[in-house]
Amino acid sequence: MSYLAAHGAQACLDSRSFKILFQNEEGTGTSSWDEVRFLDLTGLLNEAFTISDVGKYLKRQHSHLPNMEDLHIAETAQVKGKGKAVEVAETWEEEAEGLEVVQPVLAAALATPYFANLSRLSLARPGAWASWPELLKISPNLSKITHLSLAHWPRPSTTPNAATTSMVSNITTVSLGGSHFYSDLDDDWHEATNILRRLSVNTYSLQWLDLEGCNWLKALSWRSDDLLSVSRSDHDPEEWRYHKASPGPDWNDAWRRITYLNFFQGWIPADIQSLQNIPAGMVPVQLMRWLRENKDHIDVSWKMNAHETGNAVAEWISREKMARTVKQEILAVRRASKGAWCNIDHGWGSPAESKPS
Repeated sequence: MSYLAAHGAQACLDSRSFKILFQNEEGTGTSSWDEVRFLDLTGLLNEAFTISDVGKYLKRQHSHLPNMEDLHIAETAQVKGKGKAVEVAETWEEEAEGLEVVQPVLAAALATPYFANLSRLSLARPGAWASWPELLKISPNLSKITHLSLAHWPRPSTTPNAATTSMVSNITTVSLGGSHFYSDLDDDWHEATNILRRLSVNTYSLQWLDLEGCNWLKALSWRSDDLLSVSRSDHDPEEWRYHKASPGPDWNDAWRRITYLNFFQGWIPADIQSLQNIPAGMVPVQLMRWLRENKDHIDVSWKMNAHETGNAVAEWISREKMARTVKQEILAVRRASKGAWCNIDHGWGSPAESKPS
């Protein structure tokens, strides 16, 4: 599958071909499903192979135990399949020797679940076939996944095509989608955080989450002033405390097992002139130092992009600052509840907080 992802043509896979890849030599069964641990579908989603199709192969089949009626039907089918003429034996011994033991054929529903031992799944670079509604629909079957890649997925939304659509009345204008066109400018992440919370509840075994190239990282830790929780004070029973509630994933509950997050943007600016034109700041200075130290390193040279200049570099710096803020907020939440340390990777030599002893 990884070779197809790297070298296959666009839309080279469909649901039928995917199933054929895992059939045994006789073509009568799927004996190799249980051997799969890692499924790389990077860039392979298309019209003929969608997330819903992936979900079909992750869904646990309902066990069906045979009853007497099933056995009777199976035996009847075997009897009807015999030859037209039946030769009568002269003695009981000859008849016993000539009997053929016929085992009833049980229903195929007894098959084990598809990909029962799958633990690593990549849905990276889905292109136009990214669908958060479909991902949420199959998420109950992702409870055993420990490694998940959603690299280059768009902003979480159940109605992405309605972002620019609104209904106008004499009183007000209402967006028809969960997120409107100016949600980023208004710092409105209600829908995105809600979707991530719903996803996290069903993916509670996650330890490793790849969000490379995602520009909606703020939804991972966003809190709304409109959502408040109330609790009594520990010192004064008559005093009430108000807390900002987070509608997003709980990093100390559903996603408490995650110990690695990939926040790499997918590329690193390498145009020195553009970096020098950006107002002085910690990120530009650290990035220029990192470029000088790694300009001859082949293992990281593929990340550097000198073609993007001007506004593209400025936007990259802005997103990097936001990613650092999200990182600090997630680590702060983990520390407050003494949760597991989480390594958050930016893809370059940004200074990481040292792991507490």
